[in-house]
Amino acid sequence: MAMKSAPFPIITAIFSDEGSRSLLASNGFSLVDVGEKRAVFSDRCASVGLTYTDLVGASEPANIHPADLPIFKDTVAKLLKGEIGFAQQQYRFIRLDGPPLWLSISFRIMDKAENGFARVIVLHDEDITQLQATQEEIRERLMEIDSLKELLFSINASLDFDETLKRIIQHLHRIIPFDRATVQRLEGDTLSVLGCFGYTESTVKELRFTLRGMDSPSARAVASRRPIICNDVERDFPGFIQVDGSPPVKSWLGIPLVYEGRTIGLFALDSFNPRFYEDRHARIASNVAEHIAIAVEHARQHSIVKEEARTDKLTGVANRYGLDTIGQEIFLKASRSDQPLGLLMLDIDFFKKVNDAKGHAYGDMVLRVIARGIQGSLRAKDYLVRFGGEEFLILLPETTTREALVVAERLRNRIPRLDVDGSSTCPTVSIGVFSGIPGPQDLLHDFIHRADLALYDAKQAGRDRCRVWGPRAEYYSVKP
Repeated sequence: MAMKSAPFPIITAIFSDEGSRSLLASNGFSLVDVGEKRAVFSDRCASVGLTYTDLVGASEPANIHPADLPIFKDTVAKLLKGEIGFAQQQYRFIRLDGPPLWLSISFRIMDKAENGFARVIVLHDEDITQLQATQEEIRERLMEIDSLKELLFSINASLDFDETLKRIIQHLHRIIPFDRATVQRLEGDTLSVLGCFGYTESTVKELRFTLRGMDSPSARAVASRRPIICNDVERDFPGFIQVDGSPPVKSWLGIPLVYEGRTIGLFALDSFNPRFYEDRHARIASNVAEHIAIAVEHARQHSIVKEEARTDKLTGVANRYGLDTIGQEIFLKASRSDQPLGLLMLDIDFFKKVNDAKGHAYGDMVLRVIARGIQGSLRAKDYLVRFGGEEFLILLPETTTREALVVAERLRNRIPRLDVDGSSTCPTVSIGVFSGIPGPQDLLHDFIHRADLALYDAKQAGRDRCRVWGPRAEYYSVKP
């Protein structure tokens, strides 16, 4: 049966009576008469500027959120064509004076034309802004809880210090946004950078932040032992240290790391945007600060224990365990990068006679002086190991045979001039030299063995000299 060709009489009555229109509008009802090209909008729809042409005309509602606009247009188009008789959707309407207004709008066709198209559509809207905010807060809290679980599980999954810092930064970034971050250690009244995100290590490695006598966000966070937010760094703290060549920090969140009642450091989060951090970020930081502090301190203590285990107690240089760990890493890195690795095997000449003549205490002094002398002649990336009683092994990354021989000769000439006790100098040394690019089948032990063979040849040839292990097991000596 075809629908009536004219709208219900009550529709005409509503449009002609101001009281009826006002009653509908105040109760969230809108009435759209497509046939007569007129509409009455609810107070809420009118407040966001919804018009008749927004629904029926070719224009697009400028105040509907862009993400919701396609759904709105599709729903209205289907209603106008009579393809659906009812629909209910939720839309965000943009307001200049505040956050978006969320409306739940139900559409219903009240009358159709003979061609089946909608003639009269009634809308009912409900303000669900608060409901949406509550639901969003619940979603955020649930995400925070899940992220916190992941963070706590992750940061306790490793005792390696660098790995722990990396995990903390990675997982914290998921729940508290930041452009850059630093993990800082507190020693006395000074903060120094242990790890970073968004900075190059060389940029922040030498940075030091003195807290004594300074009014800075870092000083306030350390003093209060609670997270501090500063959302206008340039105005509130003109003396804030900005890293050259980087975008300036506009907002800052500091998380003090408190372990067993004492502040051990600070987690500083930087944002390039002003007024960026909110109270909820500080709340999250408060929830994780203690766990982060425990993880950082335990990893630091573990690193100290590991470093002590790798260190020769007499000389302070690496021991055989250090060679098996750090030395092996250096060897594998040379293999992966296809770079030469030089090795020097150094032996103190007639060291037994030194001990017999002057005692073991003097011999220990000689070992310490020589270790310091060697260390002072090496690069930061070189690795010195006390290999045996009076033998030292030196790993020289990215060093060819010729370059390794130059280093060996420099050491051979320098060591006998080192002062031991103010009245005597160190004995001479003999040095075996080897360099090569580690292949997939090579072992560090093989490289050490070749340097050791070269050392044996130097000692056999009369000591106080360097010998190089070359191809086909030939030795090339350098006259002292």
